[in-house]
Amino acid sequence: MLKAQGVTTYAQIAAWTDADVKRIEEVLNFDGRIAREKWIEQAKLLAAGDEAEFARRFPAGTSNNN
Repeated sequence: MLKAQGVTTYAQIAAWTDADVKRIEEVLNFDGRIAREKWIEQAKLLAAGDEAEFARRFPAGTSNNN
């Protein structure tokens, strides 16, 4: 769904403005999900390649298969 909106990288999500979040949430009917799940915060860590900090702060977002 994000790809259909032109979103293909963590860096893009990391750079989202409030207007971007509003637009994506309206199109995808997410109603606060982006802020609730801290997408931008997560994307900043992943875009920077900081997988260790991502895993520490967002353990539910990691997989034992990595």
